[in-house]
This record gives sequence, C-alpha cells and structure tokens, in this order.
Amino acid sequence: MTIPVLIGVLVLVLALAARAGTRNTYVKRKLVLSVALAAAYLVAHLLALWPGTPPGIAGTLSAIESVLLVLASSNLLVVLAVNPFGEDRLPANLPAILQDAITVALFAIVVVLFFNDRFQLTAAAGAVVVGLALQDTLGNAMAGLALQADQPYKVGDWIRVGDHEGRVTQISWRSTVLRSRESTLVALPNSSIADSPIVNYSEPAPPTRIFVDVGVSYASPPNHVKAVILDAVSQVPLAMATPSPDVLVVDFANSSIIYRARCFVLDMERSSLAQDQMRTAIWYAFQRNGLEIPYPIQVEYAPDAMPGVAVPEEADLPRLLGNTALLGGLEPEARARLASSARPRLYGDGEVIVRQGATGRTSFLVARGLVRVSLAPDDQEVTRLTVGDVFGEMSWLTGDARSATVTAIGDALVFELDDHVLRELAEATPGVLDTLAEAVSRRRRELQAITADTAHRHLQVDEAPASLVARMKRFLRLH
Repeated sequence: MTIPVLIGVLVLVLALAARAGTRNTYVKRKLVLSVALAAAYLVAHLLALWPGTPPGIAGTLSAIESVLLVLASSNLLVVLAVNPFGEDRLPANLPAILQDAITVALFAIVVVLFFNDRFQLTAAAGAVVVGLALQDTLGNAMAGLALQADQPYKVGDWIRVGDHEGRVTQISWRSTVLRSRESTLVALPNSSIADSPIVNYSEPAPPTRIFVDVGVSYASPPNHVKAVILDAVSQVPLAMATPSPDVLVVDFANSSIIYRARCFVLDMERSSLAQDQMRTAIWYAFQRNGLEIPYPIQVEYAPDAMPGVAVPEEADLPRLLGNTALLGGLEPEARARLASSARPRLYGDGEVIVRQGATGRTSFLVARGLVRVSLAPDDQEVTRLTVGDVFGEMSWLTGDARSATVTAIGDALVFELDDHVLRELAEATPGVLDTLAEAVSRRRRELQAITADTAHRHLQVDEAPASLVARMKRFLRLH
C-alpha cells in the first residue's frame, strides 16, 4: 500500500472513529464531510492509477485528489481541535460559522503554499464552496443510509422522534416525513433523527398501552376505587379487551391518591381519542359511585360546601314516581319515601346501566334522557325508554337476574331504587306488595297485547299477582 493511500485511509479511519466516539451532535454532523472527502480521495487516487482509466481523466483525477485530501484533513483538524468531544454543545467563543471560516483559512494557506497548478487552484476553490454547501445534505444522506440499514421504522409505522410524533408517510435520502394527529406533515432531517431517540409504537406488534392518571380523595378505599375505574375503562370502545385493562396506585399526592388506568389500543393514532373516552367514562363512574376528584390542595373548602352535579329532577321525583304505571298506585306517603331514598345515577352516552344476565336488587326510573333496551346474543334492540319509564323492576321485586341490557343514549339520568326501602315499605304498609304485583301483571299483559314480537315475549312472562307476591315476600324475607 502506497503512502498516499495510507494517508487517505488514516484520515478516513480517524474521521469515522471520532464520529462514533463523540457525544457532540455538531461534531458528528461536521465529520460527515471529512468522511465523504476522504472516501472520494481514495476513489480518485485508485482510479487515477488504474491502467484502464483514460489518460485525460487520470490526469484530472490526479490534479483534484490532493485537493480533496487537504480539505478533508482541514475540516477534521478544526472540528476535533476546537469542539468539546464529550459534551453536546459548541464552544462559547467559536460558533459554527467561525469554525467554517477557520477551516477555509487553513485550507487556503495549504493551497497557496503547496499548489502551483492553475487547475488545482480552481478545483480547490470549487471544493470549498461545494463542500460547505453540501455538509448538511451529505450528513442527511449518510444518516438515511444508516437508518435504512438498521430499519428502526418503516412507512406506515407510528413513531415519536423528540417532540414530534406521527405516522411515517415517506422516507427519502434527505428526510423522513411524518403525518401528525392533526394531519399536518412534518419533514425531519435524517441526521437529526439519527442523533435522537426513536420510539416506534407499531413494532414489534400494533397494540400499544396508553394510560390516564386521575386523583381520588384519601377517604375512598383504593380497592373500591380500582374496581370502579376498571369497570369504567372496560366499557371504553377503543380499549382492547385482551390484553385486559388494569389500574395502579402510582402516587400519594398532596391532595389525592393518584390512580393510573391503563389499557391497550390497536392504533396509536387514535390514542388521544381513547384517552378522552377513558376520562369521560371515569368521570361518570365517579359521579355514580360518590367518588371525589379533589380540588388542588391550595384551595380551602368545607366538606359540605363542595360543588356537585346539579340534579334538579330530585325536587320533582315524587311526581315522576306518581306518573309511572308501576308506582303510580302507591299512596303518596309511600312514593315520598321512595323518592327520599332514591339515588341519582348519571350515565354517559353508550354506557351500560344494567347487563342481561347480571344479578341485581334495584330498579331504575328514567328522569332525564333516553335509554335503549336490547337482548343478547346479537344486541337486538327491543325498545327505548324515556322520562318516567321504569326498568329492572323484577330484579328489584324478586331478585331475578337482569332480563335485558339497558344502555344510555346520550347523557341519561336515572334514579335507583333498592330493595331495602321496598322491605321497609312492605313492613309498614302490607298492601304495597299487592299493589306492585297487580301493576307488574297489568303492565305485562298490556305489552303482550300490543306486540307479537318473540323478543318482547322474552321479557313478558305472564304470572298471577298472588304468585308474584309470594316470590316478593321470599326475596324480601317477609313473613
């Protein structure tokens, strides 16, 4: 191996080793020029010596090869001499443009002192201009090759690079183009991607875990809170059932215990929508279960002064009860007692209020909005109920399993009646159960008379009032 080749190899190896060993991203980018020029020098030198190269071309290559080597060496020397090798910063008194000026000055001194050929001088001037102009382009091209070799992502993957996140739509020599959630295109230079951590949400498999943090009062038992959150997240449309969602306690904060609800989604592009659905479901679940999301600790408030969800229907509840076919036959005192014990439950659009086959001991009165009644296994819609309608009465009266699934359409406010108040009423007023049994039987006969739908008949099993009263007494443990 000749001395010129050894010199070229030495410059190339030094540039590659320095680029691999430094933590300074500016140094990495600048050394790309030295690597490219040293490689070009070796190619030109070998082609000039190759017997098959035409004499004219060989002479031209011999004239410019030394220009390439000097420029590569000048750039390498300045970059390594003035920049911190182990820190990612520029020296305070030597910005990038001043470093380029020093490189050009050093190159010019060598050219003036040692180059006498006119063609070499012209080539030297052109090499400076082209070399400085192509620094970033060469860096991006080499970074693009490295990225293609490693393949940390491909077109169609959802990735995050630094502060940018989106789906890869194009990979070129110069840049990688991402489409963000807002459908804007972001072109990232390959050199900046190569020097940054890359998070690929689409590999090795599409399902990606997302999470939502929520604070709950210290007075609420964690196991109960976890159960409420898990039930809410399990109903989120974009949350995958497998792997299943989970809930963790992640912090004891100043004013609350912080819970993290986690679930998997198939498409990271829709993660923001999935998190919105999770937060919405959790809020409604908390309202129904009396769980408090505390205000910041800096806010002072009395426990009885906390703002709550307005339920104006509570004042009109006795009238609503009196207008129902099931409860309208009760005495005013009995309806007032039911109204005072009824618990408001607010459900968001698409939330399941009761599920077919589940156990239950309560009934519900629709006070606001609309609910949908459907049957398994194909979720066939049976009917829709509106303000003043009652559902779940057989579970309330006899403890039967839920005979249908009831889902909120839009925001729906229902009042829940439990079996404890029913037992108290039955003990205080013996005729209450007879009145309710007659109302249930009459309601079912009316429904059977107006429909021949077999799905409806599933809900309308005819039963004599006396038999129904007996079952109610057994359920309520009344003699």
